[in-house]
Amino acid sequence: MNGSPPATDLTTVLDGDHRELDRLCTELELGQGSPENRRDLADHLIAAVVRHAVAEEPFLDVDADGDGDGDLAEADRLMRQLEGTGPQETRFERLLGGLIRAVRRHVREEGPAAVRKIGRTCSPGRQAELGREVLEAREAAATVPHPDLADRMPQADQLWPGPGFVDRARAALNPPASG
Repeated sequence: MNGSPPATDLTTVLDGDHRELDRLCTELELGQGSPENRRDLADHLIAAVVRHAVAEEPFLDVDADGDGDGDLAEADRLMRQLEGTGPQETRFERLLGGLIRAVRRHVREEGPAAVRKIGRTCSPGRQAELGREVLEAREAAATVPHPDLADRMPQADQLWPGPGFVDRARAALNPPASG
């Protein structure tokens, strides 16, 4: 049906994220481009993982001790290490390879399990509501200043990659509730 709005239920949004994450990993695995281009693509992957994780984490099954040892938690640790690593450093490719492996495992295992859980536990109406909320948060993220940076950095520069990028992206996707 032409002209109809895209499906916005959360399962569709997350499945789309998984396809995009897989595509970005494949592009990085090809190893093409200058180190600076690979850094840009790695930053794009990091932003996509953070955006996806914020939407999906509430539905991931956590291990018995609740310490978040899953693939997204591993990806988060690796992303934080990559933040301060230049593309010319030898550890850049090692960290990036680890991130790609963690993302691939998530796309194959954890992610589909979370999507199935949402399908089992949420009504279609609730899935649609959650999907709209995720898409609205993502749309607003580009315009929400990080509270720690609002008075020190121009808004346009607040979501640029670099040290603190993962935290700034998470904060933008989870803006404080207005009172």
